[in-house]
Amino acid sequence: MSLVRRIARPLLAAPFIFEGVQTAIRPDRVLDALPITIADIDEQVSKSPLPTDAETILRAAGGLAAVAGAAFALNKKPRLASATLLLTTTVGLAGRKRVWELKGTERTEELRAIAGDLGLLGGILLAAVDTDGKPSLAYRVDKAIERAQKSAAEKQRELEKAAKKNKKKSSKSLDELDRTLAKKIKSAA
Repeated sequence: MSLVRRIARPLLAAPFIFEGVQTAIRPDRVLDALPITIADIDEQVSKSPLPTDAETILRAAGGLAAVAGAAFALNKKPRLASATLLLTTTVGLAGRKRVWELKGTERTEELRAIAGDLGLLGGILLAAVDTDGKPSLAYRVDKAIERAQKSAAEKQRELEKAAKKNKKKSSKSLDELDRTLAKKIKSAA
C-alpha cells in the first residue's frame, strides 16, 4: 500500500468511526432529527423478521458504520468497508437533515455540514472504486481474453504451415511412388 493511502485512509475513516460510535451509543440524537416520526419507521420495519424498533436499527447502523470505518482505516477489505460506509452514511444523511425547516444562520450552518458530509461521501465513493494501483477484474479478464485469442491465432498459423508442409511432402512422396511403380511395371512388361 502506498504511503498516501496509508495516511489518507485513517484520516478519511475518522469522522465515520466517530459518527458511528456516537449513533450506536446515543441513537436518540439521530431520532430527534429525523424528518419522519419513529412510529412511521416502526410501522415500516415491523413487517420484517428483524428487530423492529427504530432505536435498535440506528444502533446497529451506527455500529456497522464504526466497524466499517475501522476496517477501512486498517486497510482490511477497504473496498467493501468503503461501500458499507457509503451505504450507511448516505441513508443517515438522507434521513437526518431538515434544511427546509431552518432559517438564517442555522440553515447556513446545516448547509455547510451537508457540504462537508457530501465531500466525505465523495472521498468514500472514490475509495470504493480504488483498486490500490492494481487493474480491475474486468481489465484483467479482457487482457486474458486478448492473450488467449493471440495465442490461438498463432497456433492456427503454425498448424496451417505444418499442414501445408505435410501436404507438399506427401505430394512429393506420391510422385516418387508413381515413378517407382511406373518403372517396375515397365521392367515387368
